[in-house]
Amino acid sequence: MLILPVALAVGALGLLARGRRRVVLTLAVAAPILSVLALAAQYLPSGLESCTASTSGPMVCRSLPAVYAWAGPVPYLIAIGLIVLSLAPLASVRVGKWWPAAASASLQAIPQVISFGGFIDWAPALAVTIAVAFALLGPRTAGQPAPAASTADGQ
Repeated sequence: MLILPVALAVGALGLLARGRRRVVLTLAVAAPILSVLALAAQYLPSGLESCTASTSGPMVCRSLPAVYAWAGPVPYLIAIGLIVLSLAPLASVRVGKWWPAAASASLQAIPQVISFGGFIDWAPALAVTIAVAFALLGPRTAGQPAPAASTADGQ
């Protein structure tokens, strides 16, 4: 599947957002919005069709929403889980750490891969989540304390 490589490539653009807090915050806010829009898109008529025919008339087809094909509660639970996971970039920005967004992106990727495109509408939210993780990556020396500032008298 091409979902993960494309999401990683787009997410790596988050490196361009490093040090730009407003851009990172905008990306973090966009993730849950994109995820909710992905769920809303499932309720719009799309590629599924239902056709009826009778012996006295022509075949009539109509477009159906994707949720029509969702069997049982599992797809709905996955969709809600993806929306909840898309809130992690906001948490990452709040705490200033990259790992909540990275963990969320890893978990978001699972349904993307195992559903063979069934949750492709959530790919933009995944890409934005990866971008936030990349944007919040700190330098390798982030764990070391900052050098003490010197005073005017040389101490």
